[in-house]
Amino acid sequence: MKSNLQDIWNNCLDILHKRTNRVLFESYISSSKLVSFEKNTAFIEVWDSFVKSRFESPSDDVTNSLYKEIVYALSEVTGKEYTLTFVIRDELFDSKKEIKEKFHSEEVFDGHLNSKFTFDNFIIGSSNKFAYAASSAVAETPGEKYNPLFLYGNSGLGKTHLLHAIGNEIKKNNPDMKVLYITTENFTNDFISSLQHKTNASFREKFRKVDVLLIDDIQFIAKALSTQEEFFNTFNTLHNDGKQIVITSDRPISDLSILEDRLKTRFSCGLVADIQTPDYETKFAIIERKAAENDISIENDIIDYIAISSGSSIREIEGVINHFSLSLSQGRDITMNLAREAIKHLHNNDVNEISVAVIIDVVSRYYGISVEDIMSKKRTRDITVARHISIFLCRSLTNLSFPEIGKAFNGIHHTSVMGAFESINDKISVNPELKASIDELKKTLSTNI
Repeated sequence: MKSNLQDIWNNCLDILHKRTNRVLFESYISSSKLVSFEKNTAFIEVWDSFVKSRFESPSDDVTNSLYKEIVYALSEVTGKEYTLTFVIRDELFDSKKEIKEKFHSEEVFDGHLNSKFTFDNFIIGSSNKFAYAASSAVAETPGEKYNPLFLYGNSGLGKTHLLHAIGNEIKKNNPDMKVLYITTENFTNDFISSLQHKTNASFREKFRKVDVLLIDDIQFIAKALSTQEEFFNTFNTLHNDGKQIVITSDRPISDLSILEDRLKTRFSCGLVADIQTPDYETKFAIIERKAAENDISIENDIIDYIAISSGSSIREIEGVINHFSLSLSQGRDITMNLAREAIKHLHNNDVNEISVAVIIDVVSRYYGISVEDIMSKKRTRDITVARHISIFLCRSLTNLSFPEIGKAFNGIHHTSVMGAFESINDKISVNPELKASIDELKKTLSTNI
C-alpha cells in the first residue's frame, strides 16, 4: 500500500505543480505527503504546526484555495472526493497500531526528492557543464570529495534539478542512505516551530542524522542569529561526520551579505560551481526535450524563435510548452503565431522582442555594409542581400506585420517586403551557406535581448 500511496501522491504533485504558483507549491505542498486513507478522509502529513495551520486556517483565502486544490488533485487521481486531515510528522494522529508504526518506522523516512529530476534528463551545455560534472562526482562518491558543493546561478537555470538529480542518483546506488532535500525557508520554519513547541531535540535528530543534506536557496535563510547558529551547528555536525552537503543560491557566496562570515567560510571550503545563462544551443535542446516529454511536435523554426525570444529562465520555456499543451487540447495547431502569443503571455504583454534597429545593426556589422546603405534604395547585389536578410529576420523574430516592416524600412511597400521574405525563405532550404549565416545572425541577436 505504501508504494501505491506514493504513486497517488506523486500524480497529485504533478497536477498541483501546474495549478499552483511556485512559492506556494515549494513552501507548503511539496513538503507534504499522503500517508493514509480512512473511509472518506485522506491523511496528509506536513512538516510542522506552522504548515498545518496554513492549510487548516478557514480565514485564509490562499490556504482555502490550497485545500481545494489538493481535494481536486486527489479526485482527479483516485476518482473519489476526500475530506482532508493534516497531521504533523512524528505525531500519533490515529490510535491504530499500524498507523503508529508508520510514524516510528525507518521505512517512512521521506527525503522529499522529486523522481522526475535526474541526470539523464538534464540538458548539458557550456553554461552548466561544470556544475553538472561536480554534481555527478558528488552523487558517485557522496561525502568523499567536493564537500560541501555550492551551486549558484540565477533563478530557473537548473539548480534545483541538479539537487534532486544528486539525491535520486545517490538513492539509486545506495538505497539505505538517508537523503534529505529541503528548502531553506522550510528549514527556518521547522526551526522556529521547534522553538515554539520545545521540540529542539527532535528537530536536530531529523537534520543531523541524514547522510546527505540538499538545501535549496540558502539566500532565504533568516537573518536571526539563532537560525544561522542552528544551521552552522547542523552543517558542522554533518561535515565532521563525513556526510555530504549540497547548497544552492541565486548569487555567489561573496554576495550573501545576510550570512555570517563563518558560514561563508564553511561554504567555500569545498567546491563552488556556477550555472550561467543557457546559450542558444542549450535552450534549443531544452525546448526539444520539454516538447518530447509532453508529446508535442514543434517545427524547428518555431523552436528557433522560442530559443531566441524567451528569457534566460528554463521555467519560461516550460511556460511556453504548457501554453502549447493547453492550446493543443483546445484543437489549436502549433504555429509561429501561437509561439508569439505564448511568449507575449509569458512576459505579461511586454514581449522580449528584438527591435528592427538591432537587427539591422547586427546584419550591417556581419556583412560589413553600412546601416545607411541597407536602409537606402540602392540595389547592388550585396546591399540587396543584406536588406532582404534584415527583412527576413524582422519577420521571423518580431511580431511586426509586413506593412509595419515596410514602414520601418523607409516606406518599402508591403508586397516588396513579402517578396524579400519569401526570397530568403526559399533560398535557405537549398543554400546551406546562407542558412548557416542566418543561424549565426540569430545566435548573435539572441545575446542582444
